[in-house]
Amino acid sequence: MRRGVESIVLGLAVLVAVGGCSFFGREEPALTNWEPVLSPDGTRLAFESLVDKHLELFVCNLATGSTEQLTENKDEDWAPAWSPDGARIAFASSRGDNNDIYVLDLSTREAARVTTDPGDDINPSWGSDGRIYFNSNRSGVWEIYAVGPDASGLTKLTETSAKDK
Repeated sequence: MRRGVESIVLGLAVLVAVGGCSFFGREEPALTNWEPVLSPDGTRLAFESLVDKHLELFVCNLATGSTEQLTENKDEDWAPAWSPDGARIAFASSRGDNNDIYVLDLSTREAARVTTDPGDDINPSWGSDGRIYFNSNRSGVWEIYAVGPDASGLTKLTETSAKDK
């Protein structure tokens, strides 16, 4: 039951993002450029944007204003997070009909899947320690996990007690 409700909420969030929202009592513009994240050296901005009604990742060079599309597929790619050295970007994606964390190597444009659990893995944040921190509902509730960018060392960092569920 809880999984069904979470899927509905996620679906509604995407629908609102694509079709506009009315959080302020009026119709808002549709999602265009969203979730900007500044590179560690401050020269580039990663973000997501709609392409053919699905989210793709982009990077903008702040000095020149030029923008480059990083991903191109029929699945949703969102929530970019820069690696500490600026060479890679972690992101969430619905590839394979599941929400997982991926890492995109900016020099090769190759994306590697980092998580593979049937639960939803979202909201990546790349730590200065080189690990990727993210939310997952794989335990039945939303918790915080960490994993290496090579998919090693998965660690559950929070534990919701039964009384908090």
